Amino acid sequence: MQEISLEEVENWYLDQLKIRFKREHKVLSKFFSLSEKELGQARNSIKTWKDRDFQSEETKLDDKTQKILERFVDSVVENLDEIRIPSIHIKDISYENSQKYCDSIKKLYSVYNSQGRKAIPRFGKQFKIEIKEVDLHLRKIGDLTQKIGKFLRKNYQDGKIAENEIKNIPQLTHNIERLGSIKGKIDGMDEELNDMKNNLTIHENDLLKLSEDADLQLFEKIEQEETVKSNNLRDYLKFKKAFKKLKKSLEKGTINARGITDNDIRPYIKDPVKTILNEGPKLNRLRDILIKTRLILEDEKDPLKLKKDLRNKIIVNINQIVSENKLEPLINENLEIKIRKEEIRGILKNKGIEQKRTDLKNKISTLTLDVEHFSKDLKHRKREYKELLSKISSDRDDLQKKIEEQIGEEVKIKIIIPN
Repeated sequence: MQEISLEEVENWYLDQLKIRFKREHKVLSKFFSLSEKELGQARNSIKTWKDRDFQSEETKLDDKTQKILERFVDSVVENLDEIRIPSIHIKDISYENSQKYCDSIKKLYSVYNSQGRKAIPRFGKQFKIEIKEVDLHLRKIGDLTQKIGKFLRKNYQDGKIAENEIKNIPQLTHNIERLGSIKGKIDGMDEELNDMKNNLTIHENDLLKLSEDADLQLFEKIEQEETVKSNNLRDYLKFKKAFKKLKKSLEKGTINARGITDNDIRPYIKDPVKTILNEGPKLNRLRDILIKTRLILEDEKDPLKLKKDLRNKIIVNINQIVSENKLEPLINENLEIKIRKEEIRGILKNKGIEQKRTDLKNKISTLTLDVEHFSKDLKHRKREYKELLSKISSDRDDLQKKIEEQIGEEVKIKIIIPN
């Protein structure tokens, strides 16, 4: 088994192909040597056109024609200079390099013919011999190029396939470099995530120590009670569903609710508990709106289009609030606990605990979200690394297999995977 590093495998493989296709390369090399000779002669011949010494004034070109000739010559020479001949200008003979050479000859013919069609008639009489000489070289170049093309099609298809097997080496190298970059980012992100988690733990421990204060424990207990009582009050407000329907109807203009506007009911929909507690136990404003809403609900035309059972439950709820003052004790309980809460808050504020607690809670909340988002990003990066590593391994195995099929020798390509 032959062990070769990825960096060396391309040159090593091409050397093996040179041995395998030695006869084909020899034939192509002969064609290219003959082509070089003809191209050089064509170049030297056409260059002399610019320096032609005319025998008489009658045959001498005028200034305009001379400039046309010079532009034509420069354009053709420029294309001749751009032609790269395998084994001459390019070290290795390959299907791709040979095909590029053939394409450059086609381009030369295109330039010579398209520009010559316009330019040569202007000075053709004075350059008959020179034009025939260049045309002769170009015909020979064309014949050789056809032979090269035919040889490539008939005798070098195996060489083309063999050479193409290493086309993916640059991509494999790029993926390995990319894998190293991803690994570096993962290492940095792991370290950053650990720092974030450590900071979060520190803040949580600070909050835990702070919570040992008796007044703060009482405050947190009151907060829990407040949440329960607030939810109890919110659950009792069955009329909200009617208000939502009424609001939509008012916006569409499909109902005429006397004495009720969109602005009247919006606060009770957006934050009913806060609005009711701010209004107080008597609920004069809410009572007025509920009474008018009840009239709409009792309308036989059913303008709000509510289900019968739901409409009846809402009417009962409105009666309990308007006629039986069922909300008053719930409101009083919520107001009383808010007063107790503010009293304890004042004590905590004087002790400097309230602000510390708020700051710590904000930091913990922010850090918790940051850790969650950062963890997802890190997980994505690690998945990306794993998938790319699998692709590199698969591509390396495919490359080894293709090389073995071409040269008949078992090969192991060594690659360095970033740890």
